[in-house]
Amino acid sequence: MKRILLWIGVAIMVAATVVLVCLIRLTCIFGNHVYSPATCTEPEICTRCGIVNGEPLGHLYGEATCTEPSVCLRCGEHHADALGHEWLPATCTEPEICARCGITRGEPLGHVMADATYQQPAACTRCGYTEGAPLTPALAGRTFVELQVGTPVPYTTASYEDRDVDVTGTAEITDYRVIDGDEIFPAREGYEWHVATVRLVFAGKDAQTDGAQSAYTFGDYYILDDSMSMHEDESGMRTFAADWYGMRVCCWQKTGETVENDWYDHELRFTWEEGVLVPKGYDGVLLILYHFRKAADATRLYLPASEVLDDNALVFRMK
Repeated sequence: MKRILLWIGVAIMVAATVVLVCLIRLTCIFGNHVYSPATCTEPEICTRCGIVNGEPLGHLYGEATCTEPSVCLRCGEHHADALGHEWLPATCTEPEICARCGITRGEPLGHVMADATYQQPAACTRCGYTEGAPLTPALAGRTFVELQVGTPVPYTTASYEDRDVDVTGTAEITDYRVIDGDEIFPAREGYEWHVATVRLVFAGKDAQTDGAQSAYTFGDYYILDDSMSMHEDESGMRTFAADWYGMRVCCWQKTGETVENDWYDHELRFTWEEGVLVPKGYDGVLLILYHFRKAADATRLYLPASEVLDDNALVFRMK
């Protein structure tokens, strides 16, 4: 009898153990939930009883690129379209390039070179890149007497009565200014007046006996242009040409106010203004004082610069 009771007890214990194991493994009575992993849109959920734990993870979106959309790095959900390339224009040395990702397409444009001028070297019309040096001015390296403001220098010319007689005095640029215009020198848009005050003084016996005759003309430092007009218009303007960044431009010359033109204290003095109207910033005009004997007659004082510019000519660069 005791043995029977013992086996019954063992059976009950085994059954209880089985039931307990089943309850543990198959139910959540003892809090032993089995949660499925949380997702972007769902929290953890017990696969046995459906109880919820925590919150959904939420989407973790990657950045969109030029070629790839923005998607969730966890679940792959689409968030935004690809950005597309943002092309920066091609330059002379670089092809088109995407400002976002740096990818390139096409080829550089290449330079478009304009010829060198006397003012600047060969230069790209697109980007300003330069090569080489400016052209060599016509008068670079030439020797002549260059006038400076406020410094008298000897000036030899012919007497007024006899062109075969030399008369020596002094020549001086007493004042020099650059202006837009005034009542004597009319303004012109894009141009400026370069105005020099010229003073000649003769005091020798030859001058006292026969007087003196001055002669002057204009040239261009870069091209030594010979296009000065011999005749002035009704406003007193003469035309001439200058080289301005490779272009031949029209300029004007006008004689301004005469300050002195007679004998003063035993000195024969000539003082007057000479103005040239040139593009703003131009520095190539030359005022040239030369020996009057070179002129064929008094009506041809504005000789071509190439005919009178020698080692004895006096030159003032109006810059």
